[in-house]
Amino acid sequence: MDKVLIVDDDEQLLLILTEILAKYKQKFETVAVKNGFEAIQELQQHKFALVVSDLYMPRINGLVLLSYMSKNFPHIPCIIMTGHGTSEMRDRLEKKATSYIQKPFAVTELADLILETLGQEQNLLGTMDGVSITGFLKLVESESMTCLCEIQSEKGETGYLVFEGGTLNNAFYDNLRGQEAAVELFKMDRIKIKFRKPPRKKFPRKITKSIKSLLREAVES
Repeated sequence: MDKVLIVDDDEQLLLILTEILAKYKQKFETVAVKNGFEAIQELQQHKFALVVSDLYMPRINGLVLLSYMSKNFPHIPCIIMTGHGTSEMRDRLEKKATSYIQKPFAVTELADLILETLGQEQNLLGTMDGVSITGFLKLVESESMTCLCEIQSEKGETGYLVFEGGTLNNAFYDNLRGQEAAVELFKMDRIKIKFRKPPRKKFPRKITKSIKSLLREAVES
């Protein structure tokens, strides 16, 4: 079950959103918090598939939250709710967030956007279960794939690999990023893989070594 984190300092709106979105409980679960600080605490403790956040909030606002997510949880897409839809702000949000929704909006409109963003059916490119990491990497390279891959071990450990045109650009595992994370993920065997279309936001390239070199490090370490 996908879990969606909703962040807004307007407690009345937050209550309305959670009550109406509850009718979608067969498709996703919602967790509501009142500011960016509480959102960061939730992100550190639980796994979320999507964040829906207000833009202007006390303590930590939506832009600061987006910057934190970009650095620490770049695989999680975000929808920004804003009543300040200037063209300059839209351009800024499009670089950081998956999408945004203009206030006031109908909750059903937000629900449709949530379902579209989660989009397992339209964004899921394929799954592989019980395969070796080396076999999967050969497939990605040979097909020059651009995708975001969720890697899960038999013990339930989860990480992410980001490919662009068959090249490994970045990796995320526990508190590790880049090449260190990739090496740890390459140590896993008999893994389950879900590979999806990447979010619209760009992932910075943090890996310069070849996949072959990183696989060798995984074997030797």
